[in-house]
Amino acid sequence: MAVKRTGQPSFVEALMPKGAGANAALDRLAGLVKWYRFEKLIGHLRDEGSPGRPGYPVLVLFRAVLLQSLYGLSERELEEALGDRLSFKRFVGLSLEDA
Repeated sequence: MAVKRTGQPSFVEALMPKGAGANAALDRLAGLVKWYRFEKLIGHLRDEGSPGRPGYPVLVLFRAVLLQSLYGLSERELEEALGDRLSFKRFVGLSLEDA
């Protein structure tokens, strides 16, 4: 399966104030964790050869599940939060235009 490119900044994001969507706790967590280690551990779980729409990178999905656990969200609530909370989008590595 192909992998989506995420986190590409958009024109709108360039116009936003620097601190927009900031969450001190999530920013601190993102800076403390060595994400590449998790990517090494779970990166092989992605089936790169399957057909279909490109999927999100495994690290984006891992970070989303971490948010789900930290905030006690259902899958539907997580999807809604990723759609409207800039701090969640930033934490998982999505841009404003990523769905």
